[in-house]
Amino acid sequence: MKTYKKILTLLLCGVLAIALLSFTACEDSDSDWSHIGGFVTSDEEEDPFPLRLVVGFIYDTSAESGTVAAIFERSRFELERTLGVETRYVENVLLQQFDDAVAALIAGGCNVIVAASPRYNSAVVTSARRNLSIHYISFGGTDMAFNLSSIQPLLFQAANVNGFTAAFNTETNKIGIVADRNMFHAHGVVSAFALGVNELPHTQAEVSLNWALSARISDTRRAIDDLIAQGCDIIFFYQTEDYGIKRAEELGIKTMAFAYNLPELAPENYLTGMFMNLNPIMIDTVRTIMYGNFSRALTRGGFNEGAVGIIKLNEDLLNDGTVTIAQTLMSFIADGSSPVFGGEVIDTSNVIRIRKGEILPLSAIFAVKWIPENVTVEQDMSAPLVQDELIFSTLEIRQ
Repeated sequence: MKTYKKILTLLLCGVLAIALLSFTACEDSDSDWSHIGGFVTSDEEEDPFPLRLVVGFIYDTSAESGTVAAIFERSRFELERTLGVETRYVENVLLQQFDDAVAALIAGGCNVIVAASPRYNSAVVTSARRNLSIHYISFGGTDMAFNLSSIQPLLFQAANVNGFTAAFNTETNKIGIVADRNMFHAHGVVSAFALGVNELPHTQAEVSLNWALSARISDTRRAIDDLIAQGCDIIFFYQTEDYGIKRAEELGIKTMAFAYNLPELAPENYLTGMFMNLNPIMIDTVRTIMYGNFSRALTRGGFNEGAVGIIKLNEDLLNDGTVTIAQTLMSFIADGSSPVFGGEVIDTSNVIRIRKGEILPLSAIFAVKWIPENVTVEQDMSAPLVQDELIFSTLEIRQ
């Protein structure tokens, strides 16, 4: 039994008695990378004449409705405010349009390109090799070069706390997940959530997972209706669009989600959620480019640096003691005493994925493509998008 589980059990007992009354630098032991950095500000002497930068962002969704794009939009505004750089963006860019979007931004004066979707991870490497005078920042990738840096937030940490919170607050002992396979580290985030559900002592809540493409609203609607029919009273959303959150709010379903503005999207029914704060690493990376000190890096950040976090818990809806327990679990995860992917874990195919006493290194965590066995129902509600359903970007450059 994990150390934190013992402590949480004691906390839980005390709470119930009263109620009834990063980006951090995480270096893998098996890493072949020359450098894995956190929020590293170069200590080299800065050029007194910084480069004039124009930073172009490429989004695979609308800048207005995309949950990930909204996070990058906040970083874009911060870059303008703090560093005085100019920025541009292109939205709704399909993978097959990535090169055209890069060309359009370069033609528009951009010398830094931010690929704001894991769908572009391979394309950005090819583009970086082709355009050696352009600096690239890749979201979700692992590749690095003298003109390419990658960032990976430790979202699984926040997902684990969300799962534990859901288990502590379900009345039906049935919890649902609606997730998009194309999201950053989708299997890892979903698995971390399910493992969090499984860690609540003396509770055997069932988890049902429906995969649904964010871009196809009808599939998300079916996924939600199916989970409600199964008796799920809490649904966790991990999608690029906010339709599912709004739909659950209309239906009066308690909601948890990946959306920094979740309290605005579901004011009556949100419990908590998770978010990314990419401002520090984006500012630092662009600043090093500006002063000629850019170095290849794979940057990962979690709770400790505020790169990821959980949304303020809604105490009006949560059971007494939830805040105390959630904050305790967060501190255990942050200091390493409660590894999310540790202990014995068996997947839905009855394969042992983590042995007793084993802790997965970050490289293995980001390679997770399995789901733990406490996910009792897993369904794919979405067939691949067909050509007529694809939204092609106009490649219009916006500021």
